[in-house]
Amino acid sequence: MICYTTSNRQSNLRYYDNLLSQKSINNQEFWDIIVLTSGNLHQKSLYERQIKRKLENNEIPNLENLEYHVIADPPGRQIGSGGSTLFAIKFLHDKYGSNLEQKKVLLIHSGGYSTRLPHVSILGKLFMKVPIGSDSTRERDWLELFDLKLIIYIELIKHLKKGTVFLTSSDTIELMSINVEETSLHNASFVALAHPSTLHIGSTHGVFKIKDDFNQCQNDMKKQPKDRECLIKLCKEYLHKPSIEIMRNHDEIIHLDKNGNEFVYTDSTYFFDYNAIKIFLQILDEIQPLTYELEAWSDFLKTKFKTHTIIQEMTTLEKAQFTIIKKLYSSDNRELNVLILNNSKFYHMGTMLEYINVSVDPQFKYELGIISFVQGELSNNRNLTKGNICMMNSQINENIASFEESVPIILDNVIIHSTVSNEENKKILIGGWSILSNIELNTSNLVISEEIRVPNYTCMFTSFLRRITSEISSFSSSLEKEGYVTFIFGTNDDMKASYSFNSLVIYKNILVHKIIHSQCLKNIQQEDEHKYALWNVPIFPMTRTKEQSIRLALLMLNKIENERNTTKKEEVGYDNIEENPEIIMFVSLKMCVETMEVLT
Repeated sequence: MICYTTSNRQSNLRYYDNLLSQKSINNQEFWDIIVLTSGNLHQKSLYERQIKRKLENNEIPNLENLEYHVIADPPGRQIGSGGSTLFAIKFLHDKYGSNLEQKKVLLIHSGGYSTRLPHVSILGKLFMKVPIGSDSTRERDWLELFDLKLIIYIELIKHLKKGTVFLTSSDTIELMSINVEETSLHNASFVALAHPSTLHIGSTHGVFKIKDDFNQCQNDMKKQPKDRECLIKLCKEYLHKPSIEIMRNHDEIIHLDKNGNEFVYTDSTYFFDYNAIKIFLQILDEIQPLTYELEAWSDFLKTKFKTHTIIQEMTTLEKAQFTIIKKLYSSDNRELNVLILNNSKFYHMGTMLEYINVSVDPQFKYELGIISFVQGELSNNRNLTKGNICMMNSQINENIASFEESVPIILDNVIIHSTVSNEENKKILIGGWSILSNIELNTSNLVISEEIRVPNYTCMFTSFLRRITSEISSFSSSLEKEGYVTFIFGTNDDMKASYSFNSLVIYKNILVHKIIHSQCLKNIQQEDEHKYALWNVPIFPMTRTKEQSIRLALLMLNKIENERNTTKKEEVGYDNIEENPEIIMFVSLKMCVETMEVLT
């Protein structure tokens, strides 16, 4: 049984730690192949370096019969997660041939730029930190999401037959209890996991219409969680992000729990066997070349093609979608099976606010055994959750720092201290709903103003980067290729919303052109027809030192606070950029993701 309890988490951690200490395993279950997809060759190289680092640091299993692969999408076109799935399957079949039928494969979709999680965009959201709580046997109280996924799926592996590919995304955590006979899953070729969710969650995910003539699923949901069973049902229909109105207009979509609350069954992950692998290969042969984007969930889990357009009048994408449904579900009585997990929980961490909410969620902390409160001095604690403040590898001097009360804050590798002995004034203020990563704040920075104030809803992080291409232009003639950049965004900003530069806003309503260094305008197209988003506007200075980078970011935050305070306008001056030897260039987050690598 897989059960999301503290004891089970500890059991899985012990099993995982045992795997880390071995080179081979006897009569124990683990993946034979672990695959990460990537959007391009640059991201592939980055992920491969991350995997190498984790293997060298003994953070992931390094077993003799376990192989890691990173598979890049073909260059020059966007093919979506569905296209990535097909090319990953082709890569595996080309490499392993019929031996693939004897392997258990974990396939993690990790392509894309993670624009809605900017603090992990450069490294990839699969490598974001997740607090896991205190454990005396472990050096850290956090794990990267990659490690956590490997731990969570440990008990699931034994239920999968050889030749199975288990597909998941890189920004989700699925906690589940499985008490189903292994042979039941072995008889199914294509199985999707289904979780009970609110109608609101259903409107942002995929929703299953289940064939359940005797209301077995709904009746099971009325039991105590520990008594609920896993049920395998056939999917009558799959709806992708349906509105609540559409869900209400469908029979057999909405169910009631024991308290009369409505819920639906939503998607998360799925797995398929070697027979399905061969069908996917046939699909790829038939629909190539891919000049469009396929979605690994909505295009592969839909069992019905609703359009009445004749084939000759379909777009190439519609023809591909029609081919997928015809091949997967219309031949040899193949159907989509759904594994109903009434004792399960699905967490999505695809945005900054979702990441904050999950990290401080008391229920999530309970399910993963996270310590919720620690008495005493905050400094020198590796991981701390105090109230709504989640700290990972951070050192905080409470004499000089204060926090927004009763709202969540994430601090990752943050140091707040004073160079002045016996400093007792609260001079560094951190707003709520914020993420700070790799930041050092010192009272010496108070030359900017009387206090350092990080506004509510701030995402602030520093990266040490090296250019690996010559594609970035700069006002500077410097040939230097590495430096520090401190980015600031609002955690509720739309990172990809495009505007003319003079209309572009940050923190929801602050005009960008009013808070940046005037010298960076040399690389900005200010005509109305040229569009920018926070994701791709080159307004962030790269400097030679981390301290200077953070200081310039704090100046921008001061300007933002000044713009918000309409009753008190102050001029916040910047250093003379053209005479400042610290500045190397101005960059955007997109530039850094596409053309730079992270240095330690």
